[in-house]
Amino acid sequence: MQILRSFSKSEDAHLLATLLRDNGVEAYVIDDNAYGGNLLGAIKNSIRIEVPDDQHALAREVMEAAAEK
Repeated sequence: MQILRSFSKSEDAHLLATLLRDNGVEAYVIDDNAYGGNLLGAIKNSIRIEVPDDQHALAREVMEAAAEK
């Protein structure tokens, strides 16, 4: 697994993960703030999207194409 991108807001991470999944990429949202993993409160960019190693290039293409719109 590789980290594709990190976010501060969960909503943004889930939107990108949905876009990736709609384009055939397995995308996982990992939230270090969930379940008490961060006892001091939210840390900037602590929510990340991870994708399988073999889908990382495709995931970057999908993400970059969406950013161009």
